[in-house]
Amino acid sequence: MQWGTAIRVFLMGTVMTVFAAPGLLPAQNPPRPVQHTQVEQKSSPELPADPNQFVRQAVYHSIEAENNDHTHWRYRFHREDDKNNYDRDVVETRDGELARTLLLHGRPLTADERKQDEERMQKLVSSEEERAQRAKRLKEDGEKAQQMFKAIPDAFNFKYDGKEDGLVRLTFYPKPDYDPPNRDLKVFRSMSGTVWIDLKERRLARIDGRLFEDVTFGWGFLARLHKGGTFRVTQREVAPGHWEIVGLDVNMSGHALFFKNINVKQHEVKSEYRRMPDDLTMAQAYQLLEKDKGAVSATATPAVAVSQAR
Repeated sequence: MQWGTAIRVFLMGTVMTVFAAPGLLPAQNPPRPVQHTQVEQKSSPELPADPNQFVRQAVYHSIEAENNDHTHWRYRFHREDDKNNYDRDVVETRDGELARTLLLHGRPLTADERKQDEERMQKLVSSEEERAQRAKRLKEDGEKAQQMFKAIPDAFNFKYDGKEDGLVRLTFYPKPDYDPPNRDLKVFRSMSGTVWIDLKERRLARIDGRLFEDVTFGWGFLARLHKGGTFRVTQREVAPGHWEIVGLDVNMSGHALFFKNINVKQHEVKSEYRRMPDDLTMAQAYQLLEKDKGAVSATATPAVAVSQAR
């Protein structure tokens, strides 16, 4: 489920990763200048007068489209954080994803690293229990993240801020009376930023967020996220009617229980999306990955190259 994954990366991957220190949560797995123009509501009859309603429509449409999309794709994935720097060739199947590691820290894998990667893949292919456990974890994460995503129109006030590259730009700031129903949503009260929405498709194309004040948990004894933390999530139509996350950047800091420092810097790029058969199995995905072991970095081509499988 692509949009469910996107939500999980956007919210749980940025906010909950920061909180996932021991004792806090259960373990879980030169810029191009743009032309800005003012949005004139009178000359844009398709644009709701209420910006919050527009965002609510985009959230609803995104979730509906995601729930109804059962296609499978192959893509290149690059990730950098404080512990990892790798490139993977990822294939989605009816049984979940299977990925081969192509590069570690920009270099090909050693013989031992390749052996470990092969063992990881083979275990996932051969073990139904392993696949079931991962599917259960991802389902639970996705449901929780979708709940958080649905809360966005209720948590923030939105304001039209112009058009940019054919997208409607809105700024957002927390509603003064917003009362988060759980700890995960508490961060919304200290977050502001900008969102870009495709007017025609009613899809979120980009979200930039920033903490304008410290976020504390347990009066600051359990955890504190420092003011100034940022994240950016970019989504794009990679094939007609199919949207995917293509970029994620997170930069947050703070401290957790017993003054453990938190420093989350995460950069992800997804590219080269290609359509796979809807009935593709995990074993078939393994065979595809075995045939193509080229070490190609997802950062090698900034643009998303899309070619649908025939």
